[in-house]
Amino acid sequence: MTVIPLLRPGLPVDTVAWRGQQPITRHQFQRDLASLLAILPDRAYVLNHCEDRYQFLVGLAATLLKRQISLFPSNRAPDVLAELARDYPQVYCLTDQADAKEVAAMPVVRYNTDADRGVAADPVFPVNQQVALAFTSGSTGVPKRFPKYWGGFVRESQVAGQRLGLDAASGGQVLATVPAQHMYGFVYSVIMPAQWGYVIGAERPFYPEDIRRALAARPVPAVLVTTPVHIRACVLDTVQLPPMDFILSSTAPLDAALAAEAENRYGTRVQEFYGSTETGAIASRRQAESDVWKTFDEITVSEVDEGFRVEASYLPEAQVLGDAVEIRSPREFVLHGRNTEIVKIAGKRIALGDLNRLLLAIDGVRDGTFFLPDSGTGLETRLAALVVAPGRNRAQLLEALRERIDPVFLPRPLRLVEALPRNATGKLPRATLLALYRQLEEKAAPE
Repeated sequence: MTVIPLLRPGLPVDTVAWRGQQPITRHQFQRDLASLLAILPDRAYVLNHCEDRYQFLVGLAATLLKRQISLFPSNRAPDVLAELARDYPQVYCLTDQADAKEVAAMPVVRYNTDADRGVAADPVFPVNQQVALAFTSGSTGVPKRFPKYWGGFVRESQVAGQRLGLDAASGGQVLATVPAQHMYGFVYSVIMPAQWGYVIGAERPFYPEDIRRALAARPVPAVLVTTPVHIRACVLDTVQLPPMDFILSSTAPLDAALAAEAENRYGTRVQEFYGSTETGAIASRRQAESDVWKTFDEITVSEVDEGFRVEASYLPEAQVLGDAVEIRSPREFVLHGRNTEIVKIAGKRIALGDLNRLLLAIDGVRDGTFFLPDSGTGLETRLAALVVAPGRNRAQLLEALRERIDPVFLPRPLRLVEALPRNATGKLPRATLLALYRQLEEKAAPE
């Protein structure tokens, strides 16, 4: 049976992770792993709730050694976790948080490696070992679950690292603003650096100044794994980030103008990944140069009626994704948006993603989104928008939109808000968005 190590082979003195200005060696990892293994219960499933990315890594190694399957729900809202606990009664939560009220529905084990239990060997796992169950958001129906295997995670990180130009001989560092509990953050801030011998940044900075400080603490330039929301925040705040090897962006399409501005401001390149819960990342583009997505090695795409088909040697089976794309070749495509996000009004059609990009291009708009307030089917004829634009009023924003879009797509209503309820990966869960919208509508006078 083929087995693959979690960490790229190295010496005990090699640095595995970096917390602030403190390096953490492979030897320390081996000691922490032995200590944590001694306190973990014998259960089938685990929710790895560790916010510190290094402690998440130790927890992942320990739970995999106990053949436990990690659950990756679409979010960590208390009601979602309570439902998870009901559906998987053999689940427990491993956490490094003193206050973790959202996981009250399941048994909790506190991360603790204080006891001296000796030194564990570097962990290795069979390629066919199930690592996780990943759940879709359920935004278009009931959430679906997808089993994920060690060999698939490793191969994805290998082909993605090749596309990014990672160098295992010289190594590097990875800092991420996204949580390790999200598939994008899990693969590209934990698995990929571990496989390529890159150092893992333990912290998860959120605000632009936090990102700047975390990067500045690194002795060498780092790879920043992040989202369009964080890139936009850094650019608008005019924060001057330290040198970076490159910026990797995912979870939502990146605007070409924003990508170009980030590259010019920070003297780096911005790479973007496209993927899904079902497939993992499958393609990349450098948006400042081209809007064409190029698939990774071993991955091909083809058009089908309900979206497009993705095939890869390391996927258990082909997957059909419900996005509207133009297939240029088996290895290239242009993304137009999710089929469920195509809005049809008065015989005209446009993607919500295109409307959002035009909205965000307006001077003074810091954040904003178009949405269908009554349903996500694409059949409604009423659009709404929530916008964060300090110093601008509704009339100014609507006038700016009239210059950019057909009048039939103007939002009715457009509401100004202080912030949008984005989650840790920068996405806007529909239920949370609608809850905010209804609150605003109850307070607002009729238009």
